[in-house]
Order: sequence, then C-alpha cells, then structure tokens
Amino acid sequence: MIKSLLNSLKKGDALNANDIKNVFDEMLDGKYAEHEIADFLVYLAKKGETAEEIAMAAQSLRGHADSFDTGMKLLDTCGTGGDKKSTFNISTAAAIVCSLFVPVAKHGNKAVSSKSGSADVLESLGAEINLKKQKAYEYLRENNFVFLFAPNYHPAMRFVAGVRKKLGIRTIFNLLGPLCNPFNPSYQTIGVFSKSVLETMFEASKLLSMDNVIFLASNDGLDEISISDITICYERNGSKEDKFEFDPREMGIYADISAIRGYDATTNARLMIEVFENKHEDLKNAVAINAAFALKSAGVEDNIKDAFALAYESIEQKRALEKLKSLQGGNDAS
Repeated sequence: MIKSLLNSLKKGDALNANDIKNVFDEMLDGKYAEHEIADFLVYLAKKGETAEEIAMAAQSLRGHADSFDTGMKLLDTCGTGGDKKSTFNISTAAAIVCSLFVPVAKHGNKAVSSKSGSADVLESLGAEINLKKQKAYEYLRENNFVFLFAPNYHPAMRFVAGVRKKLGIRTIFNLLGPLCNPFNPSYQTIGVFSKSVLETMFEASKLLSMDNVIFLASNDGLDEISISDITICYERNGSKEDKFEFDPREMGIYADISAIRGYDATTNARLMIEVFENKHEDLKNAVAINAAFALKSAGVEDNIKDAFALAYESIEQKRALEKLKSLQGGNDAS
C-alpha cells in the first residue's frame, strides 16, 4: 500500500482517511522497511499534511498506544516542540503550577528542538519520569500531577524512531505527540511550532473530538504563549470556537525573547527552582501566562487576566515551589 500512496504524495495529492489510517497502522506494526517509511514521511511533509491526514495518523498512534482510563478530568500542556528556539522549559513549569488547581498528566519526551526537553529537566529535578500505567495513575492520585514519558506508552514508535533520527527533519510525528496523550486528558493547551500549521492542527483536533483545547503559536516562532510578541490562539470550548490574538503588552509583561532562553537540563532545573523562589521576573511571567491559558482551558478561571493572577500568586506565595519539592525524590522505574 505504501508504494501506491507514495506516488500520490509525489503528485501533491491528499490521501483519504482510510488510506492514511491503514498505512500508519501497517507502519506502526513494523511492516515497512526504513527507506519506505523515510520516503513516505518526507513526501508527506513536502506536500503539507492535511487536517484529515493528521487526525487519521493520530487515531492510528492512539490505537497502538498503551493507554489508560483514569476516570479523571485531566489537563495537559504538551506542545509539538520543533520551534528551534532553545527556550526554558516553560510548559513543564506551567504544568506544575496548574497541578495546584487541576490534575495534570504531562505527556512529554526527551529534547527535540531544545537543549532540555520536559523529561530531561524533570529528571534533573529528581522527579519521577518513568512510571508505567498503574504506578503513574497512583502517583497522579497522590500528587495531582504525573509525567507520562512518551516511549513508555507508545511502543510502536520503535518502528519509526530510527528513521526519524536519520532524517533529522520535521515529519508528521512531530505533530502527533500532543494529540496522543495515553491518559486522554479532557483539557489541553497545545503549542505549535509554526503558525502555518496552527489552523490545520485545530481542525484535526475537531476530527478527533477534542472539545476543550487551545492551540497557539507566536509571531516570533514559539510553541508557547510569548511574552515578546503576539501569539495567535485557536480555542474550542465544547461547540464554541474562537480565534484571537494575545499581546503581552496588554498584560504589562513584555520582555525580549532572550529573557526566556533555555540551557542544558541541569541549568534549566536550577532556573525552575529559582523561578519558583520568586526570582527571574520575566521567566516567572512567561510561566504564569502559559499556566493561565491552561487554567482557562480547564475552566478554573473564566478569563486570562484572572487566571494569570492566580498562577502568578501561586508562584509568588511559593506554593509552586512546595509542589515542585513534593515531586522531587527519585526516578525509579515501575
């Protein structure tokens, strides 16, 4: 099947739902050679993925995942990565802040576009990053937060991991991670590496029946809410959809992008502790505003201003620091 679909991609044709689902099922079942997978992913990216192609590929990856039904209304703040801006681990810090108010299942991995991915910085902090389903659920119940290390829950990705590494370019798999959290969160804030795919990702999420979600990408190229430029946001709350722009100047939290620069995992871990100790005002604002969007998505507050105040105060009062300390203490696999 992959050979016939490759011919369609080379002509720039979109693939239909059944074909894309079938080819990804077979790919994740290990039925294709690496060169076949590589050609398919390259030409699909060159054509530009449609919303239906992304949604069907996500359905396939979800079907191959080691998922778990917690019975809880969870929040995730996983982005696509791939913005190549090497920023601080903002969404990870924001997730910790959010867990003070709503249960968080943070889906993530090792570094892709930065020097420190969510797994890297949490590991450096001494937090649990390698919990399997039942232990992860128990940890979530106890801490209102859990990190779901993607390789533990997506074993079928082993059939494409080598190809992705050799290609060294963005493929559709960069878009699928945030759509395939194995704990199936009810609320998500998803940063996208480029405005060019923002609307497509939003439409894909609709096909996947993701009803409470905010997709965002900034004008300065971040897959976060930027404090340096305007961020474009697509929001769905039930049947209500909205597109809007966020300007940090309106909140009085503008700073140059260099203020949120990221480093290696050890340095970012130290910075996160210092942010939660009330240092680094610009980083604190970046974490708080990203937490604010997630808290609004989860219905904790009705508007961004109030959600920002809530998140900021939780850092200022060192409640986020206390939460971080409660998460520290080892990385034993279970």
